[in-house]
Amino acid sequence: MKIKKSLLIFFFVFLFSVSFFYAKGAVLENIRYFTYKDYTRVVLDLSSPVTYTSKELKEKNRVRFFFDLKNTVLSEKLKKENRIEFKGSYIREIRVGQFRKDIARVVLEFKEAKDKRYFTLLHPFRIVIDIYGKNAKVSVVKTNKKLKNDKKETQFKTGTPEISGEKKYSMARQLGLTVKRIVIDPGHGGKDPGTIGRYYKTKEKVVVLDIAKRLKYYLKRYTKLEVYMTRDKDIFIPLEQRTAYANSKRADLFISIHANSAANRRAYGLSTFWLNFTTDPHSIRIAASENASSQRSIWELKSLLKKITLTSKLIESKIFATKVQYSTLYYIRKYYRYPDYRVRKAPFYVLIGASMPAILVETGFLSNKTNELLLRSSRFRNRLAFGLYKGIISYINSLR
Repeated sequence: MKIKKSLLIFFFVFLFSVSFFYAKGAVLENIRYFTYKDYTRVVLDLSSPVTYTSKELKEKNRVRFFFDLKNTVLSEKLKKENRIEFKGSYIREIRVGQFRKDIARVVLEFKEAKDKRYFTLLHPFRIVIDIYGKNAKVSVVKTNKKLKNDKKETQFKTGTPEISGEKKYSMARQLGLTVKRIVIDPGHGGKDPGTIGRYYKTKEKVVVLDIAKRLKYYLKRYTKLEVYMTRDKDIFIPLEQRTAYANSKRADLFISIHANSAANRRAYGLSTFWLNFTTDPHSIRIAASENASSQRSIWELKSLLKKITLTSKLIESKIFATKVQYSTLYYIRKYYRYPDYRVRKAPFYVLIGASMPAILVETGFLSNKTNELLLRSSRFRNRLAFGLYKGIISYINSLR
């Protein structure tokens, strides 16, 4: 009898605990923002996934976007600091309040706004909101049906293979658009060293920053392109801020530079990625490794990627990746034996949200002794950067 009574008490205590947990819901812990001249990215950090609704209200001299987060309460920090004001910017303020007992409301107020986009990221859960100002470039390249090609494009002299989808003529090619600005993203940095060499403890963040600086030098010296870097020193930048920076600069191309690692010590060589779904275990492993700084699960990205791939520059990103891969290999192989780890597709966080063709280059494997020694070599990194530069030029020429 006593056992039954104790079990009954335990059951009710358990039931109360569960109901209390679910009743409590999520907490809006923090609001982060990155604002530029005609572009703003706002990130809502939450303790757990929530459902939400958005509403737009336009008035004569202002535009307001409301985000109602269901079953959500404010953190103590946001209860005290519930308003962020901006001076001398097209964004006026961000404010937050407990709209109802179970609904937290976030209001973004602007003088004017051309467009807004938003999506969610997991582990930790957050809502990313992109607002574009009146003069912002918000073009979206979409794939049209195949058109007859009267003139076959001359292939790059290095033997670049014909690219599936190039004949579909994306909107960028139909309109004869070209490239004026490029953003180079050296991966990792600061507290995030990236992968570390198995034999000589070479840090990825150091290698890729050096390659990125050399690439910028070639682009600035031999072209009239405007060239920007997400970081030019050893600092940590969140993944979502990297593409936000590229969007703010109205970049036409985004290239993220990394170094690889594998359990197989014999693996080494060059590979270039563009954002898309994949079932290739190798690509999934690399993506998971590069996404690890945010501690998120690659498998939970599927619903997000479905939304993103509807508006991504998929054709142009694939062409861009192919041109860079084979041009870089061509110039490296004049001096070194370097394997082709192919052009691949994978779901990289750092490419998500980019409003331009975006690729990620894995310059080599720090888990391989020979490859690590090469990546430690200033001469090799210089040759690698020159190949990347030539690949970018090859892509730009293919648009004409």
